[in-house]
Amino acid sequence: MLISSAEANYWWRKNDPAGTLLNNLMVLFIVVPIVLVLKSFYALSFIVFALMVPYGLFIRRLAIHAVRHHLENHPEESGKFEQSGIISS
Repeated sequence: MLISSAEANYWWRKNDPAGTLLNNLMVLFIVVPIVLVLKSFYALSFIVFALMVPYGLFIRRLAIHAVRHHLENHPEESGKFEQSGIISS
């Protein structure tokens, strides 16, 4: 079973409060560096901005885990997940 990380992330963001919260925290990786630049903390701004990519990859990994966990608890929904493109056989 292959899981599309982008589709899993979309499903997780829409159906789980933890997914919504962790995805919305991504906005901080844009806002915080701007504030730090305005306060002349250039190096710290660069570090925070550079952490955005690993955080995004971590979120996608968590989304895949959430889909697997959901399918373990609700195997009857695998057809729905296949139709929506989240998983493929």
